[in-house]
Amino acid sequence: MKKLSILIFFCIFTGMIQAQQVKVLDKSDLQPIGQVNIANAAKTHAVITNDLGMADLSGFAAGDSLYFTHVRFQSFRTVKSFFENKNNRIYLTENIIKLDEFIFTANRAEEKKSDLPYKIETINAKDVAFNNPQTTTAMLEQSGEVFVQQSQLGGGSPVLRGLEANKVLLVVDGIRMNNAIYRAGHLQNAITVDPFGLASTEILYGPGSTLYGSDALGGVINFITADPKLSATGKTEIHGNLLGRYSSANMEKTGGINLNLGWKKLAVLLNFSYSDFGDLREGKVGNPAYGTFGQRLFYAERINGKDSTVANNKPEIQKQSAYSQYNFMGKVLFQPGEHSRYLLNVQYSNSSNIPRYDRLMEMKNDSTMSYAEWYYGPQSRLLVSLKAEYNLNAVIFDHASVIIGYQKIHEDRIQRDFGSSKKKYNLETVGVISVNADFNKKLCKNDNLRYGIEFENNDVISKAHNENIKTGAITEDRATRYPDDKAKMMYLSAYLSNNWNISKFLAFSQGIRFNYVTLNATYSDTMVKIMQIPFDPNITQKNSALNGYLGLVATPGYDWKFSLVGSTGFRAANIDDLTKLNVVTGQTIVIPNPDLKPEYAYNVEFSVAKTIVGKVRLEGTAFYTWLRDAHVIAAEPYNGKDSILLDGHMYQTLAPVNAGNAYVCGIQGNLLAQVTHSFSILSNLTYTYGYNETDGLSLDHIPPVYGMTSFRLELKKFKGNFYVMYNGWKRISQYSNSGEDNETYATAYGMPSWYTLNLKLSYQIERHVNIELGMENILDENYRKFASGISNPGRNLIIALRANL
Repeated sequence: MKKLSILIFFCIFTGMIQAQQVKVLDKSDLQPIGQVNIANAAKTHAVITNDLGMADLSGFAAGDSLYFTHVRFQSFRTVKSFFENKNNRIYLTENIIKLDEFIFTANRAEEKKSDLPYKIETINAKDVAFNNPQTTTAMLEQSGEVFVQQSQLGGGSPVLRGLEANKVLLVVDGIRMNNAIYRAGHLQNAITVDPFGLASTEILYGPGSTLYGSDALGGVINFITADPKLSATGKTEIHGNLLGRYSSANMEKTGGINLNLGWKKLAVLLNFSYSDFGDLREGKVGNPAYGTFGQRLFYAERINGKDSTVANNKPEIQKQSAYSQYNFMGKVLFQPGEHSRYLLNVQYSNSSNIPRYDRLMEMKNDSTMSYAEWYYGPQSRLLVSLKAEYNLNAVIFDHASVIIGYQKIHEDRIQRDFGSSKKKYNLETVGVISVNADFNKKLCKNDNLRYGIEFENNDVISKAHNENIKTGAITEDRATRYPDDKAKMMYLSAYLSNNWNISKFLAFSQGIRFNYVTLNATYSDTMVKIMQIPFDPNITQKNSALNGYLGLVATPGYDWKFSLVGSTGFRAANIDDLTKLNVVTGQTIVIPNPDLKPEYAYNVEFSVAKTIVGKVRLEGTAFYTWLRDAHVIAAEPYNGKDSILLDGHMYQTLAPVNAGNAYVCGIQGNLLAQVTHSFSILSNLTYTYGYNETDGLSLDHIPPVYGMTSFRLELKKFKGNFYVMYNGWKRISQYSNSGEDNETYATAYGMPSWYTLNLKLSYQIERHVNIELGMENILDENYRKFASGISNPGRNLIIALRANL
């Protein structure tokens, strides 16, 4: 009888404890939500949910009204006794208006987005999973906030405010991705970041050189990968995710696995994904006025030891665009106490050969292709970093972060002219060592000081050779892309920034950065002879610049926000700018210009935002960026002549030059409306205009007007999104004459306007299994983006299955 009484008491006591626990879940996917604040009406008691979405409510009275709040979700109010009838679970619905969202990119430290004067957009992991982008650049494009140029399927070059490639800074986990050979044309390096491993992506618009140094003229794209999670219970915890996805437009097959092992002080995260992309199918519905624009009518194939031009019996299939890629990330977190943490980060990405589709489309005449082969060799990126963080409340800092990093990048180009037995190899390797140290000190309640230093050293190894595909003979008589004897760059900088909340309604931010950049490159005697170099083969540059910004945020009440920013940007010419030898088309070649000077940007922008009854938010930003000594590609004599004979071909010579003065201006607008608890609307639009004041011509890389409008529905276990992507016309008269706008790949009138209708659906079968369906380009439109050399996918069915532990 005594044992029975003890058992009954234990069961009752256990039930009482469980009744005091609440679990907060995401309504659409049933996943736990951490960092939910739960407080009573009087705000005399509050608790926060852990990573498992759990919180103890024993400190609240039975009749207390409880308020559940989170920056990403709509607030929820209930009475504590309500839990007894609802299985102790609360479901929150995502809020499209996130006023108190925290941002890292703006000041290299976490700050409320509402306190910042810059225009910043965030893409979180939940949105990435729902939208199912094939690559990171597709993820950026799906936001409607970033224009992406594309030369081949295995690529994507983001454009921010009319500036592209090495004028946009890419950052991953606090380390610069931009290196000494990031070019001015179009880049594909962003696809080496795995979207499956991202926690969030932050996009900072406008010059960010004060905090990030050289290259951040158009803005900063900061990729933040997921970190390992410690155990929320003190016991060993294992969590993971599985992904399987198929897309019909290019027969994509993607698989991914994510595994997190967490203990009290140690955690390990492993992430791996593999994608196989087949030849891309473009849309079939096009304007008859443009004839066969975009169709792949012919392709090169080697048959019985001879190059042949083969008619494509399915011209909507963009033959020779297929590739594959795998990505690995491993992280180890050690947190010995609340004041310090250490993070080892290893990332590796590698691909198959990636066909350069735009070049493979070129034809010598109506029946002969220009190239039999043209592809990037396996593109690999290795990153190893060690990060140490300290929260010490010391005299000179409250928070400190130090990152030591090493990167190794392989970027090879292999090509063979149609009918030729000579296969040409240009092989580039870049090694980068970096050190970043960032410090944060709270001077007083309303004043935060941030400062730091950055060092980076780039070492470029450039090789080249020719191979006879018939005999296998290797010859070294080919010009390297960059100086072959030595090619090094060093970046050293220090910054200081401050954010002062003058009053409840006014915030003032300032920042200053000193940059020092050196470049040393040398051509061997062999290259001097092959390239007929007319200048000193030893190239040395030393450049310095002082950048700054001033920002003012006014929130006078009634949910208004006014922001004004003035900022400067700086970009030192790199190895690619000064020394590159590169065939642009079959008739033109870019030659080195060792006298190229740095380029500078001076930017002013004004933003207005209004939130109406907490349900509708309107935002508008106008910007004007003046470029001094801007780098542009222009006709330039070489050895006193306008052309050069190289590798058996005669080319017109072009070179990067300082254009004098140019400007880029535009407007960006956003509408966010939480129409009902479950239904929301999001819309954005960007217009950009660029002009070279020196020669009176259009600036290159300026996209047409573009944007996106989305209609979203979120119910229990279900989420749906119907959205429209759209681009305006880019008339041929608006194209730059530099060649970077790729007029060759447009129609005779320019690049036509287009829009696509798209649908994404997600259903949570149960807490651990989710199925996602999508249909992109429902109308099967045949379209191509401005400056791109490959058409976009036609109607694309997406099926994805996710599972989590």
